[in-house]
Amino acid sequence: MQSEVATAMREALSQVVDGGTAKRVQGTFKMQDGSVLAMGGKTGTGDNRIESIGAGGRILSSRAINRTATFVFYIGDNHFGALTAFVPGRAAEGFRFTSALPVQVLKGMAPILTPYLENHGQAMCNAPLADPPTGA
Repeated sequence: MQSEVATAMREALSQVVDGGTAKRVQGTFKMQDGSVLAMGGKTGTGDNRIESIGAGGRILSSRAINRTATFVFYIGDNHFGALTAFVPGRAAEGFRFTSALPVQVLKGMAPILTPYLENHGQAMCNAPLADPPTGA
């Protein structure tokens, strides 16, 4: 991918967090030094149904197939992920959640994730220290 395309995409995705459908997660990942990691992403909601349409566009019947809500995101320069809520089958009929659900879940996970984001995640995966040698 050309760097200009990646830069444009990153900017567009950041607008979803800065003022769009994922605004509630803006500023969530704060480092110990007070800096805030840049974020961006894309939200999506699916109310997937089979509908029968009659004359004049009138809906004759509607049956839920499933319901989905997804937030695909990046945090800083080195981390990315996706959260999806999914209800399969007829049970989906009773749910009305939107993409705000996975965004809120990510926000709630911040205390768990933030330590892994400090120092760009480098300090969390060190090999265990060997015991010092003993004896003469």
